[in-house]
This record gives sequence, C-alpha cells and structure tokens, in this order.
Amino acid sequence: MASLWQRIFGAEIEQRAAQPTIPTRSAAVVTADTALSLTAVYRAVQIIATPISKMPIETYKYATGIELKVENPVLVNKPDINTNRRDFIFQTVTSLALEGNAFWFKQYGSSGQVNNLTLLPAASVSVSYVDSNDITKGVKYNYAGKDYTSREIEHLKLFTKTGNLRGISPIEACRSDLSAALDLRDYAKNWFTSAGVPTGILKTSQALNAEQADTITNNWHNKQQNRQIAVLGNGFDYQQVALSPREALFTDIVEQNTVAIARLFGIPARLLITTVPGGSDTYTNLQDENAIFWRHTLMSYTDAITDALSNCLPRGTRVEFDYQHLFRADVATRYSYYSAGIAAGFLSVDEVREKEGLNV
Repeated sequence: MASLWQRIFGAEIEQRAAQPTIPTRSAAVVTADTALSLTAVYRAVQIIATPISKMPIETYKYATGIELKVENPVLVNKPDINTNRRDFIFQTVTSLALEGNAFWFKQYGSSGQVNNLTLLPAASVSVSYVDSNDITKGVKYNYAGKDYTSREIEHLKLFTKTGNLRGISPIEACRSDLSAALDLRDYAKNWFTSAGVPTGILKTSQALNAEQADTITNNWHNKQQNRQIAVLGNGFDYQQVALSPREALFTDIVEQNTVAIARLFGIPARLLITTVPGGSDTYTNLQDENAIFWRHTLMSYTDAITDALSNCLPRGTRVEFDYQHLFRADVATRYSYYSAGIAAGFLSVDEVREKEGLNV
C-alpha cells in the first residue's frame, strides 16, 4: 500500500528540503552610528543642525560701561582654517545631538589668543579629574593617548548632570527606546525571508504521526521552491498565511516610534512627516510650534556653542546667534511693517535696507 505522501504528491521520491528555522534574535546595540541608521534619527539631527549652521553670528564687546556690537573676529567667521564655518557648526551640533558632547582643540597664535579650533571625535575623548582625591584641581582630557588641559580643550555639553564629567546624549539617555526601534526595523526587513513565520498551513482531518507530517511538509516546501504545481487530495486543504501591507510593515508601531524619536530630540512631529493624534496644523499652531522649537530645542545647542566660542575670545567679548531670519514674515507682511515703522519714525530707510540685506 502506498504511503500517505506518495498518494498525495506522486510516486517519485524527492530530496527533502532543509527544515526552516527561526533565526536567533538579540537586542540591537545602540551607538551613535546605529541610531543614525534610523531614518527618523537621521532626519531629526539634520533638522536641528541645518538652521543652526546657517544662522548669522554676531559679536559684542563690553567696553567703557556699555556693550557694543562689533565686527566679527576671524575666529568667529572661520573657526577652523581647514573647513568652512557652516560645516564646523553643523558637525558640532551633530556631535552634541548624537554624543551629548563636543570637543574643540584650541590652537594659540603668537598673541596668546586662540586662532584655530579643531573638532575632535567625541567618542575618542575621555574626561577625568586631574586628581581624583582633589576635584578642585580640575579635569583633564585624553585623546589619542595624550593628555590635554582645559586650556587646550573646549568642552561643550548638551545635557549636564551633577557628578557626570561628560554630557548625556539623547541616545544614551533613551537607549532602550532606540534599541526597540532598531529591533523592529530589522525584524520588519527580514519578515518575508527569515522571520520564522510560515507562508501557509496544510490542514487535514486525517491522523498524522510526526514522520508523516515532516515528510509532507518537506515535499510541499520543495514544490513551492521549484514553483511546481501542487496537487491536494485526501482531505488536505491549504490556508495561506498573509498580512496586509500595513501589518507587514508594522506601520502603526513605526509611526509610534517616529513620534517617540521626535519627542526625544525635541522635533515637531510634522517635520518628521508624521502627526500626533489630536494635533492641528493651523497657522497659529505652527507659529507657536516653531517658537517652542526655537526656545526649547535649538537654544540648548546654540547656547552651548556661543558660550564655548565666547570662551575662546578675549575677555569682555561674546557672541550670539541671530535668530531673526528663522522667523521672517512673508514679504508683504514685512514691507507693511517697514512702511508703518518709517511713517512712525522708529525705522529709517537705511535700517530697513540693512534688515533686508540690501546694503551690499
């Protein structure tokens, strides 16, 4: 009497396919580089760094009891002789966002003033006390096996905590959330190839032992791999296991992760092409959202940069970013404001030309 599998699949003996196995899974290792491989993290860092890198920087000097706006020193316009200011600021912001720290190596000229800054890779710089038994002696920095003092290294921190010599990055503080996002991304990527989920189920009302079930499964698997016609009989029924595209891509969970990353970096969710349930994109709400983004996110970066850059300038000199261009109204609104200002006497034509960048 023919065996069960011969009655179903024919008399020809086929080589058994290897049994499908569920791949081993382990939690993703979260580093600055792996976090940056998430599209939401990449975009969030870019959204923060781009406007800051393009902002004008103004210099002020305190003298004779008043503070005056003065021409920018060369160090402000070009902190690193080997790169332009935009890239230097952009990379500094990126280091703060991903590592929580940025380190500038200071070089001094013959006048004793800082004349060049070099951004060091934050992950390669260690910070420790000069004397662990006497913290009043300050800290030292080690890079590439060599120790440096605070006079040689300007240390920028994004988020500070008492007792921590290094700043705390968003990635470090919320490592488990980003690990879950990386795990989901990788699992979704492998869903159709190695997720261990069967493509279908063969059902029968007949009693099968383990050997018969394995034989039938392997032969069915061979038929599928070779794209051959499968013939069902003796009460067998095939039920396909399928997910909708939304389910297969875990769209809802991915959107939740994107909102969580936006919250982590202080980015308006809409800038990451997602929305918060119940949110409203009215003009007033967007204006308020931009102002909040400026005050509570961008300023944490710009304050760290301006404080550090001011420390590299002569005493009594400081710098600050000019945020005005981020909130420029449309042309018609600005011109209406200028007309009213000139008519009221608190604006001059020359001041208007300067604001519009026409005095070139």
